[in-house]
Amino acid sequence: MAKQDQGPEFPATVACPHGDSVSRLLRAWRERVDRRRIPELRVWGHRAGSRMSQADVARLTGVSEGWYRALETGAPREFSDAFLLRVAEALRLSETEKLTLFLGVSGRRPPVRGGCHGQATVDSATAALLEHQAPHPAYLSDAAWNIVAANTPMTRWFPFTREPQANLMRWALTSAEARTQVLDWEDTCARTYLPMLRVASHRDPRDARIRSLIEDILATNGTCRRIWAEQHAVVEHPGGHRLRLRLPFHDGAEIQVTSHVLVPAEHPDLRFVVVTAVA
Repeated sequence: MAKQDQGPEFPATVACPHGDSVSRLLRAWRERVDRRRIPELRVWGHRAGSRMSQADVARLTGVSEGWYRALETGAPREFSDAFLLRVAEALRLSETEKLTLFLGVSGRRPPVRGGCHGQATVDSATAALLEHQAPHPAYLSDAAWNIVAANTPMTRWFPFTREPQANLMRWALTSAEARTQVLDWEDTCARTYLPMLRVASHRDPRDARIRSLIEDILATNGTCRRIWAEQHAVVEHPGGHRLRLRLPFHDGAEIQVTSHVLVPAEHPDLRFVVVTAVA
């Protein structure tokens, strides 16, 4: 018997605020799918017609037909992100259609699971925009602060960004290099970045990348362990965050910079960060 998606293993989302419009879309998406092309449905036998039924979607998503019907008719229910992801897969939705489904039902974007995909890829237009920030250093990082791409000034100012699997947080909070190059390191670096990690750990507790990153930082740096234990501040994006640096690229001369964090519309799961010098 199919199991309703009400168990505790998935976080519930709020009921659909615009059920009518989402209902029409779901019906249209379902009816365009040729059930004869789905091997899993052939296992359950044949029936007349090629259009996928509500019962078909229910079977593919592991819920009762009534539970899926509630979604398609806009009935007030608490549908989990995991269930909506299974619906998107069953209906062969594009990324934009999946986004529309999630926004219409839960008001949120689909979750990005770090453990489910590899390194993010950047389209040529975004890569070109990154280079056009010169002479300012600029980079793209993912939700776990892995460096996805960096422009030429960034790699010259901060050579660690050229390394495989470079990670901003790991460099800033565990490397001896960062302790030397970021002045007032504890106040301006550790006490800003650790609260950002705390927010990230609550945003998606199942993201193994974030868990591993925090564990590595706390195991490596005693100062970070102390701050983590005694400080309970939370920060998502420290807009206009200022740092005083003494980098080899500037022959050790002190420079003050501001970081500006943007989110590209094409890559909402990435951060587009530009570093500008303060006159």
